[in-house]
Amino acid sequence: MEKIYEVIKNCRLCESTNLKKILDLTDQPPANSLYKAGDAKPPKVPLKLLFCNDCSAVQLDSSVDPKYLFSRYVWVTGTSKTAEDHSIFFSKTALKYFNGSTNLRVMEVASNDGTFLQPFKSNGCEILGVDPAKNIAEEATRKGIPTIGEFFSESLANDIVRDKGEQDIVFARNVLPHVKEIHSVVKGINISLKNNGLGIIEFHDAGLILDELHYDSIYHEHLFLLSLKTISELLKRYSLFVFDIHKSPISGGSWIIFFSKQKKEKSTNLISAEENDKLRKVDTLQRWENFASESKKHCLQLRKTIKQYEGKILAYGASARSSTLINFCGLSDADISAIIDKNPLKHGLLTPGSNIPIISFEEGMKFIEKTEIILLLAWNFENEIIQDLRRNGYTGKFIVPLPNRVTIK
Repeated sequence: MEKIYEVIKNCRLCESTNLKKILDLTDQPPANSLYKAGDAKPPKVPLKLLFCNDCSAVQLDSSVDPKYLFSRYVWVTGTSKTAEDHSIFFSKTALKYFNGSTNLRVMEVASNDGTFLQPFKSNGCEILGVDPAKNIAEEATRKGIPTIGEFFSESLANDIVRDKGEQDIVFARNVLPHVKEIHSVVKGINISLKNNGLGIIEFHDAGLILDELHYDSIYHEHLFLLSLKTISELLKRYSLFVFDIHKSPISGGSWIIFFSKQKKEKSTNLISAEENDKLRKVDTLQRWENFASESKKHCLQLRKTIKQYEGKILAYGASARSSTLINFCGLSDADISAIIDKNPLKHGLLTPGSNIPIISFEEGMKFIEKTEIILLLAWNFENEIIQDLRRNGYTGKFIVPLPNRVTIK
């Protein structure tokens, strides 16, 4: 089989060779390379976390071919009620910076199924999505969210500006850490944005990853674990300046940063967040080495907890992050009978590396009467999932693996 990855020698942000290995999560298949029984098993790729001693950027040692990862995608934003609710808050927050005006052009980079563009459309904005997953881009367009099925880049940004003009708002949610050509994407955002426009980036908070031990957020799609400092420095390199920040519930805790081409006075929220990161030593090697040590201990604890239950247990949430958790902890179909997931694109497939069947919510409900415990892999949607299962008659317990420690509820 053709090699689908390359190992880096230089920091992806500053080109330094002064890289230090923090954590080896073992060789794993790319997290979303789900497959059918009988098909060839997906290839394994090194999954190691590195720290750049020069710019503090935390990143993976291996880059998987983006076409392998994203050309056909199985994560659909709209399957999460939390994400749908957040999309409304997100649009309202963005539009406040325009004093209620909705005669705006709005573009999303990596727009998926258009869930986050829909509220802008409902408010009268002219919208445009860009996403490399052609299957999802085509479906979004059919549903009234015009979407370009390509990777966003400096070159594509020039084409968009030529054909459609500059944008009042450009936003990218949980995508910048995924991007191999990250400098081209940030240049493209600068090109696309009006001089008085608003840029927005949402990303998993590295400080929270450290505080709550989110090692399951490390997988091949996430080339970076960006901190407020590293992302701000990257944007500044391309004359984009962060001036405000808000919290997001996505990924178990994310930041939403607001930036522009014009330097603006920093909000008190942003100043506070920057100071807090310094106090917590988010951008230090020592803090990340401690994270690695605690992740290994947690993995052993989770494995021990699951092995206490005789036979196989049921799980919920075949997310990308669940793949890291399962494979790093050495779990498989010998421990987990099936994983319930509401995304129809995943039904009937097997998890990469662990070979666990993924079943629909309806099929999973057939098992709940004789199930005494469910492993909640999608723990970052804990409340939503537990309420849903309780409404459907599940009375047993849950193993909630994170944040911080394994708990039984």
